[in-house]
Amino acid sequence: MIGAEHLSTLPDESGRFRFLPRGGEDEGRLRGEVEARELAGLLRLCPGGRAKLYTRQDPAWRGDLERELQAVLLTHRLATSPIAPEELMALQAPLQLEVQEAAPRAGRAERIAAIVALALMLVGLFTGIGYIFASVTGEKQNRLSEQVVSAIPAQTWIDGKILGLSAVSMVAILVTLAAGLLYLGASRVAWDMTITLPTTVERPELLAAALFMILLGYLFWFAFLTAVAALMDDPHTSTRNQFLFLPILAAVPAFVTLTDPSATWARLLGLIPPTSAAVMPARLLVTDVPWWEVGLAAVLLVALGLLVRRAAGKIFRLAMLMYGKEPAWSEVRKWLREA
Repeated sequence: MIGAEHLSTLPDESGRFRFLPRGGEDEGRLRGEVEARELAGLLRLCPGGRAKLYTRQDPAWRGDLERELQAVLLTHRLATSPIAPEELMALQAPLQLEVQEAAPRAGRAERIAAIVALALMLVGLFTGIGYIFASVTGEKQNRLSEQVVSAIPAQTWIDGKILGLSAVSMVAILVTLAAGLLYLGASRVAWDMTITLPTTVERPELLAAALFMILLGYLFWFAFLTAVAALMDDPHTSTRNQFLFLPILAAVPAFVTLTDPSATWARLLGLIPPTSAAVMPARLLVTDVPWWEVGLAAVLLVALGLLVRRAAGKIFRLAMLMYGKEPAWSEVRKWLREA
């Protein structure tokens, strides 16, 4: 380091850096040591709070060095300034902003409640998906489908699966929720742990609306995935396993929505299916949502669910009777047109 007299308060060591004072006559030799990688860099301090750094390349630690020198420079200026440190601190004091909400909803407790609700929704969803692929592919491989289809209409069969799996998934949610509540109760007794309840608990209609949207989402996804499972010949080797990730992709925007639930994109994804099955419950739990948006989202999700249910019945009736190969997508489109 050259020019140490311009920053007398600079210590020999500061943070991760060690400064070795040298005279100006040594600059040429020091530059050679930098080029030979014997020194990390040559720092020349100049009057007026300026400095020059000579290195082989722009160093990754440049930002750290600037912060260290800035702190030392501030101390130096305080020591040589007539302004008292207390006065300078008062001038630099940040503005303290106190926020008063007319209808507080999107607080930490509400966001945690929404995250828990979305996690429970995924638990129920994957529980149902597991049953779908186990039952449908098992029936197809055991060749039981011919007997069942001949005795029961395919639409009735698939409707029973959808309703039954939705009920199983809701039970999985309730069981997981009950286990969580028992844990919280035991934690309060054993460790005196307390939690802040979200304001949503005071409005059961919001919880009911969120649960209703989740249930509609189950009906939609289970109809869709039942049709996909019927198209598979062997679930272990089928390339159509990638459809299992679609429910996750549709739920991802719901977690992002928690950062800005009133954004235009969040309102739009909360209306259109299938993302509305996850985004709308998240918005209901963290912000005020007009009831017309909830109604419109429910109507659109029901309409799409009915279309998928009918298409799933047609696909299920034909695909369950096929063995040896999976039907191509062109065949599936032909079934839907001719049905």
